[in-house]
Amino acid sequence: MAEKSRSVSELTALEIREHLLSGQETVEEFTAKLGQFADAADQKIKAFAHRDNRVVALQADNLQRERAAGHLPGPLYGVPVAVKDIIDTIDFPTEYGSPIHKGRYSVGDATVVSRLRAAGALVFGKTVTTEFATTQPGPTCNPHNTEHTPGGSSSGSAAAVAAGMVPVALGTQTNGSVIRPASFCGVYAFKPSRGLLPRTGVLDQSPSLDEVGVFARNLEDIAKVTEIMSGDDGHDAASARQAPRRLFDVAMSEPPLPPKFCFVKTPWWDQVDAEAKEAYEAFVEHMGDCVEYVDLPDIVRNVSPWLITINEVELAFCLQKEWNHNRELLSAVLQTRIEKATSISAIDYLAAKDRMFHVMSAFDEYFGTYDAILCPAALGTAPLGLESTGNPIMQTAWSLAGLPSLNLPLLNLSNGLPLGVQAVGAYQNDARLLRASRWLVSEFVKRNTA
Repeated sequence: MAEKSRSVSELTALEIREHLLSGQETVEEFTAKLGQFADAADQKIKAFAHRDNRVVALQADNLQRERAAGHLPGPLYGVPVAVKDIIDTIDFPTEYGSPIHKGRYSVGDATVVSRLRAAGALVFGKTVTTEFATTQPGPTCNPHNTEHTPGGSSSGSAAAVAAGMVPVALGTQTNGSVIRPASFCGVYAFKPSRGLLPRTGVLDQSPSLDEVGVFARNLEDIAKVTEIMSGDDGHDAASARQAPRRLFDVAMSEPPLPPKFCFVKTPWWDQVDAEAKEAYEAFVEHMGDCVEYVDLPDIVRNVSPWLITINEVELAFCLQKEWNHNRELLSAVLQTRIEKATSISAIDYLAAKDRMFHVMSAFDEYFGTYDAILCPAALGTAPLGLESTGNPIMQTAWSLAGLPSLNLPLLNLSNGLPLGVQAVGAYQNDARLLRASRWLVSEFVKRNTA
């Protein structure tokens, strides 16, 4: 049972469920207290695009009525979840971070949201996204230092979890929009294998690359929430014939053998900040014989232009209605991107898409030996200023390949800001990645306290 003395902002998702089932508080009482905390904290952080305590109270009341009527509480009973503002929710607006869609309400929930609600979770609010989940930042600040960026495009989701406003939040990643902000904000985050989570009801930004991701305070919550959302919904072609995954039980189990990891510096190691380099090298040394250095295949050096080509063409296609009818309401940066995309040839686009499978396959031999590939989650800690969300290059290869990746918030630098270690797993073997990463975190903590 969760300790009574702990703040509502400190409990994990599974602790909240246990706390509520114990009868210490009703769902409405708990979410009201968390709402007061979040509203006060968000005056500075600005993680939420939309918050309404009346909507949250109504959801809480519905959960309590169902339980009073004899319905069994779901695996996420009473757990507040924040949802990125490009993921449809029926009771909060979904505005895509753009004035073009101000006041837009969807006719239904996104599949991932409806599955969370069915499990007993409630939508606590909509989090700030960059414009159409691209690069133009919103107002969100980094909770560790408000003069620094929280990263993007899932800015608000990462910041909301880091600031204790919610235990779990949903984001999306096209290039680095889940793992990078998680590293900057110092929280756990998961970008699953391509197609594991259906994207029905989520903004199409780049359908070949877009994925739904999860932010949380620990890997247990990530495994449970992702498991609940997983599987084919009959609408998203990328999830076709994908069965729901058994992630939680595997993630919580002991590995049959001590996991093995490799650390790759990547072709962009020379761009990593000097202190971050030292921190990553010290981490590898600290972990001893369970982590060894290896080099990446040469194909990885070409991933950035391939991903950019795919992203730009598909972005321009997906935003053609906004481009044709409300161009003046798009940021100058996004207008420039769309204009440039019109000059990309079909041959270049199709050639780039053809490389996606080859990049994914290039890592097969690594996962025959290692449980996960480790690498930097970012080039350094969160940059100063809110004009940029940082460089996503450390996620580019894994996003293009569709491989699952995690941010493990294990490091802190002298400026007081967090820095994540990125763990990457084999395609469609998300459970193995979660289990190995949980072991790695435990081993890291054990060695730090020895």
